[in-house]
Amino acid sequence: MHAQLAALLSRRPSGYVHSIFENGINLAMGDALVFVGTAKNGRLPFGIHMGQESVRRLRFYVRRNDVIAGTPDIIQFHHPTYPLTLDLSQAVPFRNEIRAERYRMNRDLFHVCSFMETCLSWGVPTGLDVEWDRFLAHDYMPDDPQYVTVQHAEQLLDALLSGEVRVIESHLRYFLGRGKGLTPSGDDFLVGLLAVHRLTEAFHPAFLTILRHIVEREAITTDVSKAYLLHALHGRFSDTVTQVLNAMITEDTSHFQAKLAQLLHTGHSSGIDTAFGIANAIIALRRYEYVRTSCDCIGGQRHFAASSRSNL
Repeated sequence: MHAQLAALLSRRPSGYVHSIFENGINLAMGDALVFVGTAKNGRLPFGIHMGQESVRRLRFYVRRNDVIAGTPDIIQFHHPTYPLTLDLSQAVPFRNEIRAERYRMNRDLFHVCSFMETCLSWGVPTGLDVEWDRFLAHDYMPDDPQYVTVQHAEQLLDALLSGEVRVIESHLRYFLGRGKGLTPSGDDFLVGLLAVHRLTEAFHPAFLTILRHIVEREAITTDVSKAYLLHALHGRFSDTVTQVLNAMITEDTSHFQAKLAQLLHTGHSSGIDTAFGIANAIIALRRYEYVRTSCDCIGGQRHFAASSRSNL
């Protein structure tokens, strides 16, 4: 279980079963969510992870809205017919940390070309319907439906790096809650930006302040996505995200490619949408000369050919 969940269960000792999925369940503990399930989509910053068989048994016995009581060591499900106790006393704590101190020493990002090439060759558009080949070739025109999304992304990044605070909120609101699913694509995009900010600390502080204000006070997105965003605002991400960012500050190419593949396989489109956020952030950082990369084509203009065979 995530190392900070014991403290959460101490502060919020009661709740209910919020939602049930194939790979686990969400528990609402006050205004916070706790996921209990497999690590199929990575180890989550609000996760308690078990094997598939244990999850199958848990899903069989619990129902939505079942009342639960928790302590740092035990979660009790008060189902009228099948009361159940989840023993956490032997759970191994974990943390998913982005190693920002290593980046700050040199401000180098490796594997940027490999990152863009892999996303380009993946052949899957983002959940916001942006196609990687056209995005990287700067090929969207004003009459294309996706042009608005690409423009909002670019203008948001410009504002975050130049400090134009007055325009940040409108662009954040464009992405928040945009798209389908438990974690809308626009929110996953923002998680990608937050992960790069955690690594580089490059963006204006208003990014975190404004985003937190909106997410905490408004019902602008799903409960699950809100949980991811609030954890990301505190620098906590799933390990599928942290491992990609950490691999980008090492020179081990095979390790990086393996971690990127894990991210891209996450969820229906969550992984590719998070990668889209990371890509936009890196392109903007390179344009503002905030970061060094081995991929010189990343800068003020995008020169990727609109083909998965392009030579980067």
